Amino acid sequence: MGGQAEFLQAVQELERLAETNDNRLDMEEIRDYFSEMNLEEKQLDYICRYLESHRIFIRNRIQRGQSEVEEPVETKEDPLDRDMVNLYMEEIQKARQVSAEQEELLVKKLMSGDVNAKNLLIEANLGFAVSLADEYVGRGLLLGDLIQECNIGLMMAVNEFEPEIHGKFRDYKEQVIRRHVEDVMAEYNQSTRSAQKMASRVNEMNALATAFAREYEREAKPSELAERMGISEEEVRELMKVSLDAIAVLE
Repeated sequence: MGGQAEFLQAVQELERLAETNDNRLDMEEIRDYFSEMNLEEKQLDYICRYLESHRIFIRNRIQRGQSEVEEPVETKEDPLDRDMVNLYMEEIQKARQVSAEQEELLVKKLMSGDVNAKNLLIEANLGFAVSLADEYVGRGLLLGDLIQECNIGLMMAVNEFEPEIHGKFRDYKEQVIRRHVEDVMAEYNQSTRSAQKMASRVNEMNALATAFAREYEREAKPSELAERMGISEEEVRELMKVSLDAIAVLE
């Protein structure tokens, strides 16, 4: 691949590829896709931010200036969330509890196609899902959202379990629930960081534009703002579009 036209075509093809995969890509996929172009990290960073602005989630994404280990996004407090969780906890206390032996029996019935066993198995593990959700509190998502995602992971485990492949159900259910909730948290935290970073850059651009207008008594050109911000003119135009979109939402 080579040339501006080929580059733009490659980005568009990558965007279409993501659409066939639930709007998800892995960073290694992106690197492999552009391996023949020998792109710099700055160019790959621009591609990632373009894809993220089009609501594409990129796994294993490390932005410029970031370390591989990042602090999770701070969880916002919501009193209503705690009230809803308390009501939910009262409800699941009524759910039928089963012993390890009873759970194994339900799993056997599940394997034979017993729909009632499936429902009982989910109901019996709602408390377990809550206990796992508690472990992730304070890392971005509210407890109510964490419980919901853990319940989704629990249903996935029940629906997908195959003893010959997955071994013991009690181990498999925890693996699936944790994997699902951690994927959701990673996506949420990355999206939040991207939005925060974008807002910061928009504010920086607007401050520079205001200062420029005061000094030269005219609006700055995108190329002039790009030079002062140390980014490309295309990135400035994207920031301008984000700023206009935000204004349109507020009006």
